[in-house]
Order: sequence, then structure tokens, then C-alpha cells
Amino acid sequence: MEGQSRISLEELRRSLGRVARTVEGGRAVVVERRGEEAFALVPMRLYRFLEEERRKLLQATEEARGSFSDMSGEEVEALVAAELEEASSTERKASSARRASS
Repeated sequence: MEGQSRISLEELRRSLGRVARTVEGGRAVVVERRGEEAFALVPMRLYRFLEEERRKLLQATEEARGSFSDMSGEEVEALVAAELEEASSTERKASSARRASS
């Protein structure tokens, strides 16, 4: 995708055909209402990709819920805290190694 354009809702109303061709050509268009982002028009291939990623995320979430359904909330929180600490420790070690090699 080449990038995105910004357009006001009023401009979209006046030039829907041109904007449609822009989106069909592979560019996203962010539509603003009163200077605020209101919605985006995206090419179908991006929309399909995002919908597939959303479906995968929902499926993974359901699988994770199933995997931890026999654990209490406290057990899940402790497991998450331990994983976060491990990730943080790994990042600290990598950061120290980068500073030492500079």
C-alpha cells in the first residue's frame, strides 16, 4: 500500500468517485469530521487481511482461555507476572550487553 490520505467528510461527499478510485488503487483514506479522525476507507485486500488477523486473535484468545480455565484468577495473575518479570530481565540483560559492546 502506498500510504494514506486525509480528507474531510464534506470533501468525501463532494468527491466520492475520486476517493473510491484512490482506495481501489491501494491507498487508505482517513476521513475527518470536525478535524477529528472519524473513520478510514481501506482497500479490500487490507480489510480481508485485518479480518483474518482478527479471527486468528479471537481463536487464540479462546484457546488460551481454555488452557487456563482450570486455574484461579490469582494463579493466572501470578503466571503472567512471572512471565513479565522474565521478559523484563531478558531485556535488561540485552540492554547491558549492548552498552558493554559499545
